[in-house]
Amino acid sequence: MTGLTSPRHIWAYRALFLGLCAAVIAYKLLPLSLHDQGLPGPDLLLALTLAWLLRQPAVVPIGSILIVFLLSDFLFQRPPGLWTLLVLIVSESLRQRRLTMTEFPFLVEWSAFAGAILAMIVLERIILWVLMVDLPPLGLSLTHGIVTAAIYPLVVAVSKFLFGLRKIGPAEAEAL
Repeated sequence: MTGLTSPRHIWAYRALFLGLCAAVIAYKLLPLSLHDQGLPGPDLLLALTLAWLLRQPAVVPIGSILIVFLLSDFLFQRPPGLWTLLVLIVSESLRQRRLTMTEFPFLVEWSAFAGAILAMIVLERIILWVLMVDLPPLGLSLTHGIVTAAIYPLVVAVSKFLFGLRKIGPAEAEAL
């Protein structure tokens, strides 16, 4: 058992992950701006979750994802459970493909993240359309997805250099 796979390491990063998610949710709930800005903000919760999941999947269990995103659905007044379900599907899909993606460069990981976001946006719009729910403009949804995909390298860099969360390889993953 290496330092990256020890229970102490995993639980420390799980607590840090939940603390960062709580900080992001609290920041988004603060009334910091009263006027419209040009671009929508990125979905930092999604970027943080998937970046940490692709780096070390043991520190982001499915229960944490469920709690964080269901809470955010209620607090941000989104359809309860829809975005959570999409995040769970994408996160488990990426979790299963993670070992094959460790051999490829970062651009492959980034493109997988961007493709996952695009798929989530399209699926969410289709489900809301079928249920006859008012949809935000398509341009706004796509811009939100593009901004989230664009912020992903920064989230990965902060996770790696500030929090010391590095990607584990196949040999270390087998030790889990």
